[in-house]
Amino acid sequence: MATNTARREPYIGEKRNFKREGYGVYVYENQYFRYEGEWKNGKKHGHGKLLMKDGTYYEGQFVNGEINGHGFKYFSFSHCKYTGQFLDGEMHGYGVMQYKDGSIYEGHWHKNKKQGFGVLRTSSKAVYEGTFSGHQRNGEGSQTYDNGDRYEGYWVMDKRHGHGELYCADFSYYVGQFAEDMFHGEGKMQHASGMLYFGQWLHGFPSRLATKLKLIVEESPLVIRQGQPFKIAVKCLDDEDNEVEEDQGREIQVMAGFKYIPPKQGSVLFDMIEDVEEKPIPTPFGYEVVSYPLTDQLSEEEVTAEDDKGEKSARDDDGEGEGGDIAEAGEGEEEGGKEVTGLSMEDGTATDLMQPPEPAASPSQDPANTELATEGTGNPCAITPVETTPLPPPVSTRRTEGGYVEWNNLQLSPPPPLYRPFVALDEDKKSNKKLSLKDKFGEYVLMVQDVTNPPFLGTRLEPVFLMLKLKRPKKIIVKKPKWDTQRHIVAAMQARYSSGGDP
Repeated sequence: MATNTARREPYIGEKRNFKREGYGVYVYENQYFRYEGEWKNGKKHGHGKLLMKDGTYYEGQFVNGEINGHGFKYFSFSHCKYTGQFLDGEMHGYGVMQYKDGSIYEGHWHKNKKQGFGVLRTSSKAVYEGTFSGHQRNGEGSQTYDNGDRYEGYWVMDKRHGHGELYCADFSYYVGQFAEDMFHGEGKMQHASGMLYFGQWLHGFPSRLATKLKLIVEESPLVIRQGQPFKIAVKCLDDEDNEVEEDQGREIQVMAGFKYIPPKQGSVLFDMIEDVEEKPIPTPFGYEVVSYPLTDQLSEEEVTAEDDKGEKSARDDDGEGEGGDIAEAGEGEEEGGKEVTGLSMEDGTATDLMQPPEPAASPSQDPANTELATEGTGNPCAITPVETTPLPPPVSTRRTEGGYVEWNNLQLSPPPPLYRPFVALDEDKKSNKKLSLKDKFGEYVLMVQDVTNPPFLGTRLEPVFLMLKLKRPKKIIVKKPKWDTQRHIVAAMQARYSSGGDP
């Protein structure tokens, strides 16, 4: 029994002289392609639409059976849309490609690849304008990034390579050589933090990069006196301990600290600082510290006072030795003098440092002040309020020059009221005996740290620490004339006669 198989005509449309001519629809034998459009001499020619079974299609100009001229192509797999010039079925010439992620390329194409000048917008802010080769950024061009950075220079195989300029959104900029998308070669960077580096770069980093700080002092441990200025210097070194002179503008901070003593739970101090406790700073000495006032700006009054003290104690300094402080104290008591000292943990406990000066003697204790007391407020027992002196400003940060920075006038300031470590020591005073000078060594610590902001190349140098040995301040003997009873009686009688009293 014979079966009749009906074969569908592949072409439906106009013909002339037995050739496809005019408008017609043709379905290819493999059933994958379908053409709808104009024909001439049996070939696709003019405007037409070529559809593929996967959903991809082209609509535009055909010339002698080939896709040539201006047209539109939709790619079903990538959902990209191209509008522009074609040559022999390939994107060739000027065209615009819209990608699925929203990116848009406008420019020249060569055999389905971006080639020549074009503009690639990958987001509302990220834009590249320049030359392409083989679908990649290549040659001269500028790139604006999503974060606001902008690069102008040369590219090789889609990477920054050659001379270029990078301007960052934080106002940092680099001008110099690039390789493989990194700073490489000679270049200059002006960082947003104020740092400046000019020289050779290797794989994104300066060829001579500071990796640590070194604290330069006259002696170690540093021995200082309360109220007396001292100086320090800081150098920036590399891993081989060589000074990095190319390091310019790094911001360095110096501060002092005192050994942190955790308050006992339930104590007055614990209740006071429970919610506002300052975070202790770890040190390499096995304990933590809290900041202690340090200044490099002395007021004129303080400077004058120090000068006066220096003149008065010149004689004592000549004979000062290892135990000179104690000797001076004994000598002062024998001569009936009065000692004037600065604040120092070595002179006593925390209570000694925090208590205000003792009030002046009452008229009953000092006959010489009888007349002054009666001419006052009328209350001989009244205590004159103690004037409070504001804390001096902290040490200002400084920037490196040639990998070096120094401070020449540092000074430990008196502690602020209710300074936490001293209060804690005061609470332990009842149960602990007074600490010796030897025990006090190391309680004061000098800290130097890199506070460059923002950090240079994303990192800061590790801080360095130095123990301070605080010595007793120089004793100043203020001599008073010995009490002369007869002289004061004569003066009192003369004052009475001059006022018209009876002899």
